[in-house]
Amino acid sequence: MPDLVDAIMSNLRAVVDEYLAAFAYILPRAIGMVFVLVLGWLMGRLLGKAVAAIVKLSKADDALKGTPVGSYLTKAGYSLSTLMDLLTRIAVYLFSIAVAIRILKVPEAFALAQSLFDVVGRIVIGTAVFTVGLLIVEKVFGIAAKILVGEGGRTPLALSLVHVLLALLVVAAAFSAAGVDLAPLEKFVSAFAQGVGIGLGVAIVVVVLAVFREELLGLAKNLRELSGNRKAETRI
Repeated sequence: MPDLVDAIMSNLRAVVDEYLAAFAYILPRAIGMVFVLVLGWLMGRLLGKAVAAIVKLSKADDALKGTPVGSYLTKAGYSLSTLMDLLTRIAVYLFSIAVAIRILKVPEAFALAQSLFDVVGRIVIGTAVFTVGLLIVEKVFGIAAKILVGEGGRTPLALSLVHVLLALLVVAAAFSAAGVDLAPLEKFVSAFAQGVGIGLGVAIVVVVLAVFREELLGLAKNLRELSGNRKAETRI
């Protein structure tokens, strides 16, 4: 009987020691995970506000106001600065989660952490492409609109179509840089680009005919008179 009790107590001590060892292994890592997550949350908020402030100081919000992209962002309740704030927070949060997972030092979690690191990198690259490309497009078309603006302050339809097309190309480039597979949209984009090209060609022809209508009519009249004179000379 004493041997049985000793065996039971020995097994209990082994189980308790095993749990204590596991607890001692996990506790500091759990504390480190919580610390990293809290720090990531704070850093995300601070960096998001810093990026938003930089965007505002660069007057990028003002550059987008009055443009189609700016109006869409306004309808969605965002400006470029608030959108950059949100994307910065998401990137920092994902990065902190990846670091917290690596603190556990669990082999199975390393793959997930690496995936999160990749996602953060893609978000940063895609955001940079979107912001820089959009600002360039808006600046260029702001200048073009001032030069080519029509009567009554209206922007030519062809210029508006090109503006929308280039903005969509910037968005597509940003998604592609972020690692989003755009292969299913390739045929649609190709057909859309062809349609826009044909439409622009027709629009240019119509505009040229409308602008030079009197000159073309005069040229046609002169050609008819010249043809009539030649016929008269031939008869003589």
